[in-house]
Amino acid sequence: MIIRQTTKDILAASVIELAKHKSVEKITIKDISQNCGVTPTTFYNHFADKYQLLAWIYNQEVDQLVAKSIDSLNWREVLVACCVPLQKNRTFYTNVLKNVVGQISFRHNTNDYAIVAWMKNIRERNGLSEIPEDVQFCFRFYMRALSETINDWFLSGEKMPVEELAALMDNAMPEPLQPFLRDR
Repeated sequence: MIIRQTTKDILAASVIELAKHKSVEKITIKDISQNCGVTPTTFYNHFADKYQLLAWIYNQEVDQLVAKSIDSLNWREVLVACCVPLQKNRTFYTNVLKNVVGQISFRHNTNDYAIVAWMKNIRERNGLSEIPEDVQFCFRFYMRALSETINDWFLSGEKMPVEELAALMDNAMPEPLQPFLRDR
């Protein structure tokens, strides 16, 4: 079967290829565009900047993993699934995590995406029009902590099995979130 690549997929493949030989921070939109034969304008028709592209790559992988069995995964399994793309493409994600920092970084883009997606999931599953403010705060706080913990674990060489890491992160869940994330 022939699988068509979208422009986003082609741009993603381009930056992944370039990242094999160059720090992600030094890769330009022009580099990405020229490497795959599109114009910078085409790039900007799909992404605001390279950080959004980098986050899109990771978010697509996690979406595919989790979407397959979102209803059958418990929270610990979701946490493990979020680590799989990092392990699967270790060289690329090491480059990204070591060389991209700041508010528009990969970390913030992927974390913001997860926060919005999970808040929507919580609202839909619980028939809520709005999540209570204290739960929203705890959720944002917890998601930021998870993101940094996963990044630290990955960049330090994965010194514990991913399942053990997921158990520790699950056990650190703030109490107000437990009915929303553990009792799914």
